[in-house]
Amino acid sequence: MTTALSDAVASELHGHLSDVCEQIGVDPAGASLVKYTMNAVFVAPPFVIRLAAGPHAAALAQRVVSVAACLQQVGMPTVRLASGMASQPICSGEWVATAWQYVPTVSDEPKPADLAAPLRALHSLDRLDVALPRWSPIEKFRRRLDSAAALPPEEAAELEQWSRSELGIPAAALVQDLHLRCNEVEEDLDRVAWQLPPGVIHGDAHTGNVLLAAPGDGAITHPEPLLCDLDGMCIGPREWDLVPTAHGATRFGRSRADYQGFVDAYGVDITAWAGWPVMRRVRELQLVTSTIDTLAGRPDVARELAHRLRSLLSNDVESTWRRYR
Repeated sequence: MTTALSDAVASELHGHLSDVCEQIGVDPAGASLVKYTMNAVFVAPPFVIRLAAGPHAAALAQRVVSVAACLQQVGMPTVRLASGMASQPICSGEWVATAWQYVPTVSDEPKPADLAAPLRALHSLDRLDVALPRWSPIEKFRRRLDSAAALPPEEAAELEQWSRSELGIPAAALVQDLHLRCNEVEEDLDRVAWQLPPGVIHGDAHTGNVLLAAPGDGAITHPEPLLCDLDGMCIGPREWDLVPTAHGATRFGRSRADYQGFVDAYGVDITAWAGWPVMRRVRELQLVTSTIDTLAGRPDVARELAHRLRSLLSNDVESTWRRYR
């Protein structure tokens, strides 16, 4: 099931998609929306097109293009940029797009163990021949919160109504509370004793960012896990790439056996580490700030974010969260 959108948001996205498709010579009539959380992802044969907006979108897209090209050069198991294009990213007004080769996948959904091999390969890299930022999650969370506090009047009114009706507090109080949580967890991060050496990390390594490429006519005879969504690539603690899978088992109600399969394949159980409670809090702040400034016209995302925030604000660690659609 794809993300539910208001008519206005859907119209805006398809307008920019059509513009991008025209620039790269693709028929937008065959395009379909796969998901829209932080980015809008369309399959537009023979490519996948990712659309993003915001003050940092263009710079991020440019870096992702450079990172993807470098990862391909060193043979990492990651998705490939669309070939035969003069340049990327592609701009459409204030939106920016990247185009990727479409990967035929098997019908089975990726399991946590499918993350282990591509992560181990990526974690073998101490550096890349492209400038990568240092891992700085709290900075990104604060930017999202500041963006939510500075929304245009119509979107700000919608956020205010949502916050009062769903959470029983003004939007400003919600943003302030989340800022305070950011301050607290940042102080705790300064005291974490890391157990793995730092290096190149994916930054958002969960099963939703893995594609199981179907075997083709070449040497590959079994599904090959490929990492996608390279926006969060940076230099940082390898532990961070292990957090989403553990968090899936502890917060999203996913199979403990599947998590153990990942632990066995990668070789580390992060939940047995003293730094796990801090990393869990970082992950939860990431998941409640990532969409807080882009809720307008996205009822499914708004509904799930309200559920997550209710449990976070009440310190309920047992409530099960669901993935955004």
